[in-house]
Amino acid sequence: MARSRVKGSENTVLFASALLVAIGGLIYELILGTTASYLIGDSIVSFSLATGITLFGMGVGSLLVKYIHWRPSTSFAINEIALSFIGGNSVLILHLAFTFTKLHWVAFSLMSLLIGVLIGLEIPLLVKMFTAFGRKSSVELLSKVLAIDYFGALIASLAFPLLLLPQLGLMRSSYLVAALNIIVAVAILVQLGTSKKLIALSTAAALTLAGLFLGASYLERTIDAKAYRDPVLVYEQSAYQKIVLTKYRSDLRLFLNGQLQFSSLDEVRYHETMAASALTSVQNPRNVLVLGGGDGLLARELLKYRSVQRITIVDIDRKVTELAKSNRLLKGINKQSLSNDKVKVVNKDAFRFVFDTREKYDAVLVDLVDPSNEHMAKLYSKQFYRQVSAVLAPRGVMVAQATSSYFSPHAFHTVVNTVRAAQEGYRVFPFSHNIPSFGEWGFVLSTKAPGALLSQPLAPGTVYQSEKLLDFMIRVQPPAISATEVSTLLEPKIIDAYNDDMRQWRYY
Repeated sequence: MARSRVKGSENTVLFASALLVAIGGLIYELILGTTASYLIGDSIVSFSLATGITLFGMGVGSLLVKYIHWRPSTSFAINEIALSFIGGNSVLILHLAFTFTKLHWVAFSLMSLLIGVLIGLEIPLLVKMFTAFGRKSSVELLSKVLAIDYFGALIASLAFPLLLLPQLGLMRSSYLVAALNIIVAVAILVQLGTSKKLIALSTAAALTLAGLFLGASYLERTIDAKAYRDPVLVYEQSAYQKIVLTKYRSDLRLFLNGQLQFSSLDEVRYHETMAASALTSVQNPRNVLVLGGGDGLLARELLKYRSVQRITIVDIDRKVTELAKSNRLLKGINKQSLSNDKVKVVNKDAFRFVFDTREKYDAVLVDLVDPSNEHMAKLYSKQFYRQVSAVLAPRGVMVAQATSSYFSPHAFHTVVNTVRAAQEGYRVFPFSHNIPSFGEWGFVLSTKAPGALLSQPLAPGTVYQSEKLLDFMIRVQPPAISATEVSTLLEPKIIDAYNDDMRQWRYY
């Protein structure tokens, strides 16, 4: 009876270990892909390589297990300790490689391969442990271990995006998952054959990882201070992106996932241009929709137009809009626009919003981040722009940012041609303007009432734009648009157009 209880306890530990290592293994894979997409920007390539290289490594690890002749429990514990150190420090290593070297893809590939090899060793070693403790290797045993592995993958796929990433961020998540490996190593050693040296090593590893977990925010801020050059004032990880606010003298800058959103030195050129081009092209605009614009700067410009009674800001990230409402420096430049009674903030996906709303808007301003990945591509698709036109009032106008007409000309042309294909019956006016922080920047305006284009006066308090400058940009010297493919939900051409353009300006 006593032996039966011991054997049952051993089985519990082994199956629990199988579940925990399955959870940890998939989360490491998700962390690698997410980190690379944040740092480098191409999420399709990042996740494809993270998955492919890690799975290849797992295959290599499964083959290597036959060359390991130590006691199975000892081998498994050493493997978990090694995985905790390599996997736990993966985000730190990738940050360092990206910030200080040009070898970030090499570091990413090696890290994915090493983690894959160590994950690949886990299940074969677990099966060997079951065999060593009296349970014969069989199809039934292997199927149970694999079932637990797949169940653990489901838990990991839910826990990472819904809990770990928004609450802890990438670096602390990696150290927390590393702690799972240490817990498994200690449980195996204590239950299946104690090794004082390995337990001491596990304890040292646990203490080291705990220290790194506690210091993760400091490490991340220190590294990013080098990447962003200017002093970092705000550093937050939301469920959707990394939010960084920097300041050097009078230059306040907002970055989302490393992409500059504005510089306070010249943002007025961008936001006045969007607001003025739209609201001078529709008579007495009252109800305005802004898709994006969570920093409140575009709302500040729209509030200058006395006819405007209601502004709806749709930004998916609550942390961005809360920062714009609460941060003293941001409130100073957005004039507390998001707290104005005329402004309603909706934290929702812009794509979903335009399909759900039943309101009609006199103007829709699309102020979204660049289409560098598949998450943003749907917001530059034919289906999206078609639905935007469906929520416009009969004489309403849309103005959308369309990426740089100089740095990403193919992407700019793709946006313009996609709008033309999507909005039948509308006249489409592409134009560009120089914003020093961004260079020559592209916009696209569409309206069913071209006779009303730029027919209304500028708002009082406009400090940069003028009727003459707007007329020159939009009517006198609009950019020539070449024929390009239209971007759709199923064929998001905009991603390749944008990333191909940008490769000549940065290292991949």
